[in-house]
Amino acid sequence: MKRSEPSIPLRTVSLLPRWLMLPVATLSGALMLAGLAMIVYGIGWAEGGGEVGGSIGGGIGCLLGGAGGLFGTMRDWYRRLPAQAILWHVRNDQMLPGYRRMFRPALGAFAVGVALWACGLPTPAWAALMQTGGILAFISGSQEAMRRHTARQAHATFALYADGALDPDDRAAIDDARQKDAKFDQELREWLAISEQLRLLSNPADSDSAGE
Repeated sequence: MKRSEPSIPLRTVSLLPRWLMLPVATLSGALMLAGLAMIVYGIGWAEGGGEVGGSIGGGIGCLLGGAGGLFGTMRDWYRRLPAQAILWHVRNDQMLPGYRRMFRPALGAFAVGVALWACGLPTPAWAALMQTGGILAFISGSQEAMRRHTARQAHATFALYADGALDPDDRAAIDDARQKDAKFDQELREWLAISEQLRLLSNPADSDSAGE
C-alpha cells in the first residue's frame, strides 16, 4: 500500500438522491427528443430560410443542452467520494451560501412571473422572471438538496463506523484512507472522540456501565 495512491471511494454514499436524479434525467431525455423533433421538422417540413434555420438551430440547442444535462446527472449519480471528502461533509454540515442568498429571491421572481402570466400580460412582462428565476431556483435548490443528501449519509456512515456496523467494503475504504492520510486519521479520531462523548452524555446508563 502506497501513501501516494488515491483513497478508495465509499460505494454506499451517493451524491445525488434518486428522487432528484429520475426527474432530471427524464427532463434531459425529453429535451433531447424535442431537439431531434425540431431538427427533423426543420429539414423536412419548415418553409423559408428563417423558419428552417430557427428550427434546426433551436433543435441543436435542445439536443446539446439535454445531452449535457443527462451526462452531468448520470456522472453525479455514479460518482463516489473518498472518506476524506465524506468526513468534510460531517464537519461542515452547513447550508450552502448560494442557496441561502439565491433560492428564495429566485423562487419569488418565478412566482411573480407566473402571476403576471396568469393575469394575461404580454410575454416580455413575465418571460424573463419565469425563466431566470426558475433556472436560479432550480440550480441553487438542487445543489442544496445534494449537499443535505450527502451530509445525511455521511453522518450515518461514520456513526455506523464508530459502532462497528458499517458495510465491510466501506469500513475497509475508511481504514485505507486513515493509513494513507495522517491528517484525515487525526480528524477522524477527534470526531469519534467527540461523538462518543455526546453518546455518553445522551445515555448516562452507558457511561455508568463503562465505569464499572
